Amino acid sequence: MARGRDTGGPLLESSQFVKGVGPARQVRLSRLGIERVEDLISHFPRTYYDRRNLSKLSHLVPGTSATFVASVLAVSKRRGRRGRNLLTVAVGDETGILHLVFFNQPYLEKSLRQGSKLIANGEVTSYRGQKQVIAPEFEIIAGELDESLLTAGRIVPVYPLTAGVSHRMMRRIVKAALEKCTHRIPENLPTRVIEQLGFMSRENAFGQIHYPDDWQSLKEATRRFKFEEVFFLHLMLRRRRRNLTRTRERPAIGGPHPLLEAFLDALPFEFTPAQVRVLERIEHAVRGKPGLNLLLQGDVGSGKTVVAIAAMTMAIGKGYQAAMMVPTEILAQQQYERVCGYFSGLNVRTALLIGSMTRRDKDRMHQMISAGEVDLVVGTHALIQEGIDFQKLGLAVIDEQHRFGVKQRATVGTGKLLPHFLVMTATPIPRSLAQTVYGDLDLAVIDELPFGRRRVRTELITDKGREQVFESLRQSLRSGQQAFILYPLVKESERSDLLAATEAFERLQGEELEQFPLGLLHGQMSFDEKAKAVEMFRRGEIASLVTTTVIEVGVDIPNASIMLINNPERFGLAQLHQLRGRVGRGGKEGVCYLLCGEGATERSLKRLHFFARTDDGFKVAEEDLKLRGPGEIWGFRQSGYPSFRLINPLSDNEIVQQSWEVSERLLREDPELTRRENSIVTDYLAMYYSPRMELAEIG
Repeated sequence: MARGRDTGGPLLESSQFVKGVGPARQVRLSRLGIERVEDLISHFPRTYYDRRNLSKLSHLVPGTSATFVASVLAVSKRRGRRGRNLLTVAVGDETGILHLVFFNQPYLEKSLRQGSKLIANGEVTSYRGQKQVIAPEFEIIAGELDESLLTAGRIVPVYPLTAGVSHRMMRRIVKAALEKCTHRIPENLPTRVIEQLGFMSRENAFGQIHYPDDWQSLKEATRRFKFEEVFFLHLMLRRRRRNLTRTRERPAIGGPHPLLEAFLDALPFEFTPAQVRVLERIEHAVRGKPGLNLLLQGDVGSGKTVVAIAAMTMAIGKGYQAAMMVPTEILAQQQYERVCGYFSGLNVRTALLIGSMTRRDKDRMHQMISAGEVDLVVGTHALIQEGIDFQKLGLAVIDEQHRFGVKQRATVGTGKLLPHFLVMTATPIPRSLAQTVYGDLDLAVIDELPFGRRRVRTELITDKGREQVFESLRQSLRSGQQAFILYPLVKESERSDLLAATEAFERLQGEELEQFPLGLLHGQMSFDEKAKAVEMFRRGEIASLVTTTVIEVGVDIPNASIMLINNPERFGLAQLHQLRGRVGRGGKEGVCYLLCGEGATERSLKRLHFFARTDDGFKVAEEDLKLRGPGEIWGFRQSGYPSFRLINPLSDNEIVQQSWEVSERLLREDPELTRRENSIVTDYLAMYYSPRMELAEIG
């Protein structure tokens, strides 16, 4: 939990003074982020054991889960198949014997000594006529079971621990902390909200989430705290957005837009209905007082970039500047060339600003931007570094938002003017997650591909089919097609036996693809080396480009129709979809080969089979989120506001939506939260959120 003030109430006292803690144990608790009493009672269990009904060993039935108490009779260890360490523990009670089996956990032998007593639970199986439980959850207990130790006879909490702190110790400490706070835990939600959503009191919720009376009480307590986690975040994001628009003026870039009309007329293609719909929404937003704060989602190749460029013409046509920030220099160079092509003949002054430019060139570019001599600048992080000052920035476009932080986004353009923001991502995310991670942005979706754009055929190949894949690849290269050959590593390392890109490049040159010109591209190359490799590939001087995931975002080679991904089990589905989107962009059918390694597990193969038969980016992203969790898919860390301990924006979308609606209604009725019934909300925000207004860093 966030740190509070140093004085005022038991919640804000040091946890050192809770019964059972003391100075030495406090040092250990600090490793868990526990400093005050409130941190201790907010250290929620990671799971629970239902120990209301303990079973005798003779009553256990294979195929069912059970909780039981037994004594350790014997311990044996041996090396099993595939070199795994196998620890078998025979336990018994007055009715029978059972075997507990642990894989690759030899250290457990120290605690599972003959004669020690334990309480365990897990799924019972049968092996050669013997009952056993594989990898059970267990605790060593001292003496007879004692309900006052909070060990049995109830639903028991299981906490995240650290060295020197046992489960029993943590239960005692948390229980003591709750008793210390009896009748002294204040509310932080208005009474009306509590009654409307049917929440239990905050104090009762703390009690039930640690020591629930039953599963329903635990569910209700958890629902309350999940709502809190996202509700105060939503309030903070909404207030932040309102305060920004109140203190800084939005550029007046509303219609009519003759430059936009000229731009659209000059395009060699027509917008899809989805692109038209989004562009009309942007036009409407830049006319209003709140302005444009839009997260634009779209599948790979759906045409987000050209919509963004069209939006920038609105600002440029009204005498303002526009900026596009992208995550890599390769993509910046490519987008700059694309922009120059689109604006050919439209008298728009464009510029490129990237980190690899010389200091002299950067200074000159900064001066031109400050003097208003540049209408549109494309760049990387160089756009938000010190020394750049836009004269009149009207619209900022940020491509691949998951590569930047919200704090970084806010530093694009400073001064009196608050630019309109258009943020783009090719990693589709459900609305509930968007409202959580990007809660200060509205959401728009381009949900169809441009006319004539084909889907990419995907084939899953095991290592046995390697030669067949390369023969097919050679035939395609002979017909004039081009291919990306992707590896997950740059150089071979001791930690992995995967074939790395550099070693693969050398081998392919002398073996499978010796008759074809190859190129190499990876993230450790200089910008000039990368740019040269990409340009040679674009001109057709290279038939295949051996590369790493540096091509994941933005590299656009129209003639590239083949993507060969080695060891696809190493990547997330959303990342694979990004890579797959690099081919088939020039009218020819694209094909993506997924060449699995020998170590691919059944689980990873099942995941890849799903990917191979699914070309809808939204479905792919949703499956990836289910498998990996919303925090892992982009690697975002919630620094800047309290992290999510309980809520999952995917499975808890109903709670997210309730919070979104309640926060909107509360601020609409009481924008400053000055009404008496809302004072508890104001106090809670001031104590825990105002000091953390620098929002999440992502990537």
